[in-house]
Amino acid sequence: MIIGLDLAGVPKNPSGFARLSNSKFQTSLIYSDDEILEQCTRSDVKLVAIDAPLSLPQQGNLRRADALLIQRGFRVLPPTFGGMRSLTERGMRFANELRAKNLSVIEIHPRTSGMILFKTSDRQQWVAKLKGKGFHLRKNVSEHEIDAALAALTGALHLKGKTEEVGEASEGTIIIPRGEL
Repeated sequence: MIIGLDLAGVPKNPSGFARLSNSKFQTSLIYSDDEILEQCTRSDVKLVAIDAPLSLPQQGNLRRADALLIQRGFRVLPPTFGGMRSLTERGMRFANELRAKNLSVIEIHPRTSGMILFKTSDRQQWVAKLKGKGFHLRKNVSEHEIDAALAALTGALHLKGKTEEVGEASEGTIIIPRGEL
């Protein structure tokens, strides 16, 4: 099972959560740190893919991974930018806690994954194309749940060797798909 998490910067805002198993997404909105950790640390989890910066730049506002994605035409926000700072700090904390529990954790960016996999940034088209590829996702999911589903899908592709690691390990990398789904 792969977990995708569209992490909110603060617990009062909803985080999208997706569990991917056998082409079926189970999604929900979750809030508290305890609930997120409980959902991510179930015994059959192989990987947690988080939509949040999991590191800070060594200098300046952008990590090498962010700069490279921007150079490729993708829109990412600097981890030090306004509200992104609290998201980055929360993401780093969750990544450390999950790794301490021997879970594999990767950073992803769902809009970039959607652009690569489906050639669009339109979330409703992502859902339609996922369904067309045999994935199951319930109706009326929120944008946070859709982003979490794309995180989980990117995680599944990563385990199959169908992703690219962008950036430098010393500063943090972002995992993106290699091509269309």
